This record gives sequence, C-alpha cells and structure tokens, in this order.
Amino acid sequence: VVSTQSTGGNKTECALLQFVGELGEDYEAIRKQNTEEDFYKVYTFNSKRKCMATVLKTETGFRIFVKGAAEVVLGRCNHIIGEDGSDVGLTAKTYERLVEEVIESMANDALRTICVAYKDITEEPDWEDEDATLRKLTCISIVGIEDPVRPEVPEAIISCQKAGVTIRMVTGDNLITARSIARKCGILTVEQDGGNILEGKTFSKLVHDDNGAFNQDKFDLVWPSLRVLARSSPSDKFVLVTGIINSKLSKNREVVAVTGDGTNDAPALKAADVGFAWESLVQMLPRTPPTSY
Repeated sequence: VVSTQSTGGNKTECALLQFVGELGEDYEAIRKQNTEEDFYKVYTFNSKRKCMATVLKTETGFRIFVKGAAEVVLGRCNHIIGEDGSDVGLTAKTYERLVEEVIESMANDALRTICVAYKDITEEPDWEDEDATLRKLTCISIVGIEDPVRPEVPEAIISCQKAGVTIRMVTGDNLITARSIARKCGILTVEQDGGNILEGKTFSKLVHDDNGAFNQDKFDLVWPSLRVLARSSPSDKFVLVTGIINSKLSKNREVVAVTGDGTNDAPALKAADVGFAWESLVQMLPRTPPTSY
C-alpha cells in the first residue's frame, strides 16, 4: 500500500482506507453502519501500547478490532485467518516465520508494517485490564505501508550536512524500517550501524542511572554518534532534545531544531531552540511554554 494521502488525515489511516477502496469496498458505507456513537469502548494509540482498539457491541457480546505495530499485535494473537478464510491456531513456528518472511522482509524495504486483528467475546471483561482484554486475538492481515521519500529530501539532507547541521531521525517505526528509511534519505550510510541507531528502550537505559534518573554524563556518551532513534516514545524525543541542549561537550552550546506532526511531539517542539510544527499540530500547541514536563 502506498500512502498518497489524497485526503486529509493520518498517513497510515489514509493508506489503509485507500487499500479498502482498492479491495472494492466502500469504507464510507461501513462508517455509516458503525458510527462513533456505536463505539462501546476505544483504546487510543499510544507509544507504550503500540496499537489501538475499538470495541463494538454485538448481538452475542462484543467484537474488538485491533491494529498497530505488526510484531506487537501479532504477538497478541493466538489464531490467524488461513488462506481459505478459516480460523486456525497460530503456533510459535508460524509466528516466527511471519516475523521473518513477512514483517522483517517488508521492513527491509522501508515499509511500515501494520497488523490488523479482532476478537469476539460473549461476556464483558474488565476493560481496565488492557493486557488481558487485548490478547488471544485473531490475526486478519499484515500490511506494509510505503510513505515514499520525496525526491528533494536526500539533496536537502546533504545540503544541511555540508552546512554543518547534523540530521537525526526520531521515529516510532521499528528498527529495521527506520534503518531502511534513514539510508534512503542519506541520514545513515550503509557503513553506519551499531551506536548510530538505537531503539527507544535501549536509549533510555543508556542515558538513565539505576534509579531511573537522567544522567548527563551517560547521555554524552551516546548522542554524538546517534543518528536514528527507532520505536521511540515522546519522552525519548524530549530527553534527546534537552540533553543535547544542556550538553557541555561542544565548545559552543548546540542549537537544536525539531519538526513534528503530532501532539506527542509537543514537549520536544517547545523545548527546542527552533520548532517546526506541521499545520495539523499548530493549533494544539499552547502559546506560552509550560513550566515543566
């Protein structure tokens, strides 16, 4: 699926809706049959959960629809829709094969992988127990979404690098997808890896002490070589920005600019010396900076 975003909205959502249309279905008609007023419960997407879920009331109970990071949602499934449309058990061997042959294969091609799953239940669960509620799912499909790098991006990055500006990519994509996109953009060379690209969890462990407190000295060992931060959280991005600003490694204080297109980017955008917010986010940001985060 290629994200053309011919309509307004989140690129991932637009690509999925476009895919529905290419399958010959009318998503507008489906939406009219299931309006937001019909949603019994909604788990919104967040960086910790890495997925979202919508619950609909049915004649026999409830149906839960889940979509999110492929390896995360698939890991919550114990069944999968087979080639003939039947519901079959998802074994550990099948899971490993899907991760290697489908998810990682698409991620290596710079595709963002999304898993779509569902679950039917007859009795109302404890909705506050998300972990139990969003398990034992049935995988419907795994899709790869391409958000093509615009032709002018690699040249723009080269111009920045020649001017002495270091470009770092902070993303929620998995490490394999992030690495592939960064190489296409020119942020990461084929030779670079290791400390040049980290996942959010690893980054957080490296820059905090045993008590969970941020440690500037430990941070200063990480950030100079870091070029890509994958599977990151809003707090990771904020720590990266403020840590670089407060670092004493350089003779002159580093000047940090940040771009962002979602509410999760707001803390980092406000903390940066220069913040570039896409139009969809501008109205969400306060005009005066908050006292703390």
